[in-house]
Amino acid sequence: MFKIIYPSNDSTLYEAKPTYNTGIDEILEVGKHLTVAVTSSYSLSRSLIKFDMADVSAALTKYDKTVNDCKFMLQLYTTHAKNLPSSFTIDANVVGQDWTNGTGFLNVDTAIIDGCSWNQPKSGSYSWISSSQDTNMPVGSTLYISGSGKGGSWLYESGSANQSGSVTLYSQSFDDSNLNDTLVRPTDIDIDVTNAVKLWISGSGGYTVPNYGFILKYSDDNESDAAIGGYIRFFSRDTHTIYVPRLLMYFDKSSFSTGSLDPIDSNSFAVYTKLKKSYKDEEVTKIRLYGRDKYPQKSPTNTFPMQTIKYIPSSSLYSVLDAATDEVIVPYDSTYTKVSCDSTSNFIYLDMTGLMPERYYKLEFKIVDGFLEEYINDKLFFKVTR
Repeated sequence: MFKIIYPSNDSTLYEAKPTYNTGIDEILEVGKHLTVAVTSSYSLSRSLIKFDMADVSAALTKYDKTVNDCKFMLQLYTTHAKNLPSSFTIDANVVGQDWTNGTGFLNVDTAIIDGCSWNQPKSGSYSWISSSQDTNMPVGSTLYISGSGKGGSWLYESGSANQSGSVTLYSQSFDDSNLNDTLVRPTDIDIDVTNAVKLWISGSGGYTVPNYGFILKYSDDNESDAAIGGYIRFFSRDTHTIYVPRLLMYFDKSSFSTGSLDPIDSNSFAVYTKLKKSYKDEEVTKIRLYGRDKYPQKSPTNTFPMQTIKYIPSSSLYSVLDAATDEVIVPYDSTYTKVSCDSTSNFIYLDMTGLMPERYYKLEFKIVDGFLEEYINDKLFFKVTR
């Protein structure tokens, strides 16, 4: 099962405009502008993004899960990219200081300074931590705050050298081998940040770790390499599109008990649902899925074979897509989007609370039986309404 959580705050820090807050810009940017001279031949851009852990805790309580039962994916969608190198890495570091979102824009004549900027995390007498100020956070833990005094600060683990795979640093690498069928290299962010959420929910070594979100940036090597430039712009939480950044929370709520139902014939079967035309954006609903023989045979004991329900295999999965764009909202996952079954029929649960209201979506099912894979995606449309 899944739960979609949207950011409470996001903003971009621009080295070229060090006093500008961009808290309500419709884009976030990560990269380097080689043509702008600031302290060297390029200027950097980094983005901050934060999700409210109260939303995560509420979902854990609602579904009777612990954070250890879940997987969390940080997802951002690209709106524009330019001059990217053949290979690069984007890091998502756990932020080390509190910051204020602000109400500024990049493209204004006079800087709005009521929130975070390249120079400071908040308006007023605040500054980003520099390396000479490295300190425990929280005091007594093995986590430290590090930074250069500008452009944000982040946590690192003692002895980890801030390496990817630690609880404070998450990375996604891109290169020309990522080209899709249209010869376009995808640059959307899709990073597993499960351990960061565990850090904020459960703490570290008995210490509470405050949630200040993530800072997205080129890797340290990419930022310091004068031969690497380019930038990616992502949709922010202020976008007026469906491409709002999100934290996708997965957990397994499936169960499989067939009762007296017989299995489908995987060589000849049909599947139908009782999908409603619309659901409210506050609903969590059970959607039933019915399998039957594709060409059922009448017999003296079964004069209505079309009504005989059979179950589809336990390895079957579901996915949710935006109906207008075919954008995958929830991908197939062999652990977290499994189809369930009880003595009545197969079924799934859908949490509508994270789906954008006043839009149409469609369900797809992947029926998996050994080496057989068949996709069911005919007319499984529904609308989420306010």
